Amino acid sequence: MMMNQRIIGVLSSTTTWSVVTGLVVIILIFDGVVTNLPSYDLQSRQSLAIRLFFAVEVLICALSQVIYLRIIKRKYSINPTIGYFRRYADITYYIVSVTQYLIIALLIVTVLEVEILSQYHTILVLILILLSLSLSAGLSALLAFRFLLWIKYKRDYLIIAYTASAILISVNSIFIALFMSLEMQGKPMLIEPSFFYTNTEIIYYDIHQVQSNISFASFVSLWIASTLLLRRYRRKWGAVKFYLIISIPLVYYLGVLQVALSNVLVHYNLLNMFQSYTFNVVNSILTKPVGGMLFGVAFWMVGRSVKDKNISDYMKFSAFGIILLSVSNQDSGLYLLPYPPFGLPTITFVGISSYMLFVGIYYSSISVSLNTEVRKSIDKSVEQEFEFVSKIGISQMEHEIESRVKEITKRSARTLEENSGVEVSLENEDIKEYIKLVIKEKEKMFRGKNHQNDGKSYR
Repeated sequence: MMMNQRIIGVLSSTTTWSVVTGLVVIILIFDGVVTNLPSYDLQSRQSLAIRLFFAVEVLICALSQVIYLRIIKRKYSINPTIGYFRRYADITYYIVSVTQYLIIALLIVTVLEVEILSQYHTILVLILILLSLSLSAGLSALLAFRFLLWIKYKRDYLIIAYTASAILISVNSIFIALFMSLEMQGKPMLIEPSFFYTNTEIIYYDIHQVQSNISFASFVSLWIASTLLLRRYRRKWGAVKFYLIISIPLVYYLGVLQVALSNVLVHYNLLNMFQSYTFNVVNSILTKPVGGMLFGVAFWMVGRSVKDKNISDYMKFSAFGIILLSVSNQDSGLYLLPYPPFGLPTITFVGISSYMLFVGIYYSSISVSLNTEVRKSIDKSVEQEFEFVSKIGISQMEHEIESRVKEITKRSARTLEENSGVEVSLENEDIKEYIKLVIKEKEKMFRGKNHQNDGKSYR
């Protein structure tokens, strides 16, 4: 019993989340770098060290995914504010957990094939890719749908920016899945150490180009959204310092810094051409993690500022989700079928990281919408980071009021028709006007209660 409580305590700690996420990011960076290095040749593919490294990174990734699922289940199972939404949370969690455990099982089977049989099946890799990307596309689309509902009530440019990001992430996942599926057609069923795919020409270049453009657009949209979320620091740091810091991830993503630095190092004979190529490859892999850090910091700052632990934890969970999503939402060169299949552990994170982002944003909005005291503290705050949480929370509250009013109104109309025999005509405009009246009265009650509480505090 005490052991279970200790485990629960560890899983509930944001320090644990930070350590696990940091370790995973490092592993995924190495996972993406290995096959792009010039030293990765036929001889290294057959080395025991490479195979052991692949097995270790897979085990760490599988264990961390289980930990994330346990953390999510723990959070919404003990959170009393979920209440009405528990049924939907259970359904979503069940679908995600079944899919993710299947992904973990197939990943372990692939490792066992590599370690015991010195081969792996191409079909396993393709199934893993499609499962992970389908999960990501579905959850990102679900998050975009929630954002679109909130825009209906609060047309805020910050929410619009995150809506565009969620849509582009979903579309990007679909295009990666399509590109990978087409590129892997006609490849051998079994991949052995002796198989070395030397023809790196992309057959479906048009699809790959579209996917690259979508990926760039999603990165830019997230960068814009994060900049808007962190905009209050412009006053603290000064405009020049703020825009200089905030521009680093975008400039780094475009490759301007890497190329310039590489040219300088080669010019002064600090790097030879071989080392310069390695330097540029490693830096190109780091572009998304660097951007992901900025995206994560934006959510982390919001979470750190909110006093309510539930909302704070959810926003921090969104931070970890967006960091992992930025690292994992790419093709990783898997269509070249490297041996061992490096890049596979990376892409298995794209689904669960999308779920982490969805859980963090959606359930923080629910917590705000159902908690009067939280809304009161947020309304009194001058911190601009709270605007995002406040607006999605109030939008969620208004959406639930509208849904319930529509349901009650239509049910009352049916009852009246059955009892009187008179058909009741309900126009959408009439219902909307009634809903506005209900929301207005609720806001009056909320302000009145806050005024009374403030008066008591002065006395």
